[in-house]
Amino acid sequence: MTLNTNRQSDADMVAVHMGIDPIEQQIMAAGNLSDAQVEAIRGFQRRKGLTFGEAAITLGLVRRDSLFLALSKRYNYPVLSFGGDEARFSRELVVGFQPFSAGAEAFRSVRSALATGPLSQGKNAFAVIGAHAGVGATYFAANLALSFAQMAVPTLLIDTNLRKPRLSSLFGVDPKTEGLVEALTHSEAHVSPTAVDIVPGLSLLVAGATAPHPQELLSSKEFLNLSQNAQRNYGVVIYDTPAALDSADAYVVASRVGSAILLGRRNRTKVADIKTVAQALESFQCEIAGTVLGRF
Repeated sequence: MTLNTNRQSDADMVAVHMGIDPIEQQIMAAGNLSDAQVEAIRGFQRRKGLTFGEAAITLGLVRRDSLFLALSKRYNYPVLSFGGDEARFSRELVVGFQPFSAGAEAFRSVRSALATGPLSQGKNAFAVIGAHAGVGATYFAANLALSFAQMAVPTLLIDTNLRKPRLSSLFGVDPKTEGLVEALTHSEAHVSPTAVDIVPGLSLLVAGATAPHPQELLSSKEFLNLSQNAQRNYGVVIYDTPAALDSADAYVVASRVGSAILLGRRNRTKVADIKTVAQALESFQCEIAGTVLGRF
């Protein structure tokens, strides 16, 4: 998984104001590791191509269960394996269930690229746009949002896929919960939308009721106002959108947000499709923060 933006060579280096990814320090603390043990882990990590956490667990220097408990309780690190209601979360949330896996590391790499690029330039909102259905846009948006929450960045994840919303099922939220549709159709403009607190640092605004005219709602001044308020009140705002080649909804969201991450899928997405979506985004005056090629 790669993000085509300018970034530092060290994937874990982030902008100063965003802080440093604490995961390795937390692993060291949880295992009370000596300098010699840390060096042994790093050597094994390089030889086997593992993440630091995977290497520590494989060598038996840190127990997986005790590490997860330390992260979730002692350090308030949002992992999903030891919460009282963990069963409600989808296992697709690899950043939460497998925070030391290669998949989670890939999301942290994307997160770091955004932090050293657009975020350092004051751009904190991103529409996640798949060229077509089946590229994993919802999976990507959910895990990216969770990865920002793990860096203690107040993050809001918004489901703007009003045709086939899926974020509520990933996070185990009642699909009947009021969400974006209600926020956009509420008669009282001063009333804030209801965002569900998922884990420390991550809030979710679900799609809400079935929308008969999704594109009209997303084109409204109410959605523009909502997105502007969200960007002021949160450190990062991630928008999940429908497939760009299936409807114009994603372009409407992108025009309001101003920045997009374009997704394709290896051996499934045509280069011509990526070019078509990229050109359309440019016509909507939306910058492309990066292009991600998923392999699954």
